[in-house]
Amino acid sequence: MLYYEQAVHRHLDWRPLLDWLGKAPFGVIEENGVIQAALACPSDPPEIAWIRLFAVGSGISPRTAWNELWQFVLEQFSETQSTVQIGAISLNGWFQGLLEESGFVKRNEVIVLIWKVTVPVPAREKLSFEIRPMTKSDLPLVTQVDHLAFSPPWQLSENGIKAGYDQAAVAMVAESADGILGYQISTAMNDSAHLARLAVLPAYQNQGIGAALVKALQVDCVRKGLRVLTVNTQADNLASLHLYSKLDFHPTGEKYPLYLFERYP
Repeated sequence: MLYYEQAVHRHLDWRPLLDWLGKAPFGVIEENGVIQAALACPSDPPEIAWIRLFAVGSGISPRTAWNELWQFVLEQFSETQSTVQIGAISLNGWFQGLLEESGFVKRNEVIVLIWKVTVPVPAREKLSFEIRPMTKSDLPLVTQVDHLAFSPPWQLSENGIKAGYDQAAVAMVAESADGILGYQISTAMNDSAHLARLAVLPAYQNQGIGAALVKALQVDCVRKGLRVLTVNTQADNLASLHLYSKLDFHPTGEKYPLYLFERYP
């Protein structure tokens, strides 16, 4: 059902869909022993839940399945916490409509930028820090950097970052005598790469660390003979947009709305 039925929403992250099955809040609609629909939106990290999966089979309409499962998972939230914040990045128009009907509010957009691999890459200045490959032992400190660099709903848990590290084509950290200052995790497929995560400690931002990490990735793309490098960022993240513009990234025109559902005591 997850891959072949009429309507499937998957969250944009590194975790396999099967990771979320059965993790509350979670619900399924079953008929004659056959699962017709499933909805999973567990919190990870604890501050924010994402709609990780909504899948609908051919025997039920997406709206009917959503209305039933959405109320079911909301009741599960109510049993465990008084404050509820649930995010969803809509990749499909049909899902966007269901979200809006259920009280989700559009708060931002994720936009896609692209760098067409060129030679030479912009020169790297002399650095006061080291760019080196990330190791598994770095993950706890990398998670700390992530949580300081981003606010909810954009933070990742250590498990989420580990999933990205395990799938990465390139993962790097920027490090000085003060410790890990920033990191990037990127994936690759065929002749394309995707900068999936870039974060720098707030106290060290605007010091060229993010640019150095991206330039190191650009050099790697050239070395591997890749054709394009893409990255997603928030439409209102002006610092990020400025950085990527300086490094010759350009908008592709792809945009995905971020919706939030919030309920407070």
